[in-house]
Amino acid sequence: MISQGRGRRALDLVWIACLCAGFFGLGWLVNDRLGNVSEQLIVSAHQKIRSESYFNQASAQELANAAVRGMLAEINDPYAELIEPEAAQDLLDTFAGKTGVVGLYAENRDGQVVIGIVFPESAAEKAGLRAGDVILSIDGVKLDNETDSSETGLLIRGAPGTSVRLEIMRQGQTQVVEVIRQERQFVASRMLPGKVAYLSLNAFNKTASAHLKLALEELLAQEPAGLIWDLRENEGGDMQAAQEMLSYFIDDGLLFTAELTGGRRVPFHARGAAIAPDLPLVVLMDHSTYSAGETAAAAIAELGRGVTVGSATYGKGLIQATMPLKSGALLQMTIARWLSPKGEWFQERGVPPQVEVLDDPQTEADEVLEKGIQVLLGE
Repeated sequence: MISQGRGRRALDLVWIACLCAGFFGLGWLVNDRLGNVSEQLIVSAHQKIRSESYFNQASAQELANAAVRGMLAEINDPYAELIEPEAAQDLLDTFAGKTGVVGLYAENRDGQVVIGIVFPESAAEKAGLRAGDVILSIDGVKLDNETDSSETGLLIRGAPGTSVRLEIMRQGQTQVVEVIRQERQFVASRMLPGKVAYLSLNAFNKTASAHLKLALEELLAQEPAGLIWDLRENEGGDMQAAQEMLSYFIDDGLLFTAELTGGRRVPFHARGAAIAPDLPLVVLMDHSTYSAGETAAAAIAELGRGVTVGSATYGKGLIQATMPLKSGALLQMTIARWLSPKGEWFQERGVPPQVEVLDDPQTEADEVLEKGIQVLLGE
C-alpha cells in the first residue's frame, strides 16, 4: 500500500487530480520537446548509458525509472515516490474499492516489513494478526530489506474472497497465517443504547463519502439524540472528500486551508448542503487518526460544531498529490500543507482532543467510546 508519514502514502494520499488538476499543469513532466539544459542533461546521459555503457543491463524504462527515483531522493520529501504501472493500477482500484483487502497496514522499519495497524473487525484481526508482527513472506514471495509498503500492499491485495498466506514472525517465533481477502468497507454504523447513533470511518475518498452519507441518513431516520463519529484508525485520504463529508455536519464557514508552494493559499469552505447541521456530535480520535482525519477533527473542534474525545492525532500536516505519468506510472510528492480554520499547523504534534481519555488495552471495554457517549449525553 502507498501511504504517507508512517509510510501510508496511498490512501491518504490519493488526491488523484484533486489539487493537481486545478493547481498544476503536467506539461513539465510530459512535454516531448525538452528545452532547457537540465532536461537535455538527463536525456543525453540516458542515451549515452544505453548506447555505450559496458555494464548496463537495464532497459530504457528501468533507467528512466531510476532517473525519476534519483530526482525524488534529491528533494528530501519523505512522501515522494514513483509508483510503477502495475502498482499504480492496483492503487487506483483499491482506492475505488474494487480490490479485496485484508485490513492491515504494513511498512518497512529498519529493513523489516512490520504491521503497523490491524483494522478492527477486519479479516486480518479475525485471523489473529497483530500490530508489531513482522511479515517475512507473502504467498511464498520472500520480502527483503528494501520491500516497501507499496510492494507489500500489491502482494497482499487480490480478488475479494481469495486467500493470501502470510509468513510472520512474532517475538522470535515464525508462523503462517492464511487470510481471506474482503471487499473493502469504509463505513460502519449502528444505534447504541440511549438513542446514540454511531458512525465510524476509516478513509476519506469519494466511495466512502457516498457510503457515509447513506449511513448518516439511515441513522437520522431513527431520530437519534446525538452522534458519535469515530475517526480512530482513520488513514486519511482525499481532502476534497474531507470537505464533502465535513459539509454533511457543517453548513457554512472555512473548514481548512491548503498552503501551496510559494505561500499561495486555497481555502476549502463548507458546501452549504448539511444534512445534520444541528445534531449533537462527538468525534473520537487517537494517534492513528491520520491526515484528512486530523483535518476533520480540527475543523469540528475549532468551529465549535462538536467535541473531540480521545488522544492527540498522528501529526501529519502535509498534503501529497499523486499525478499520472506517460508510462502509466504515478508520481507522488508533497505539494502543500493543510491549516486548520484558525490557521494552526499540526505537523508532528497532532491535533489535541478537547476531552482527553486513553483506551486501556488490558480491558475489553472501549473507554474512549464510553467517555464519548457520556460527553454526548451530558453525563
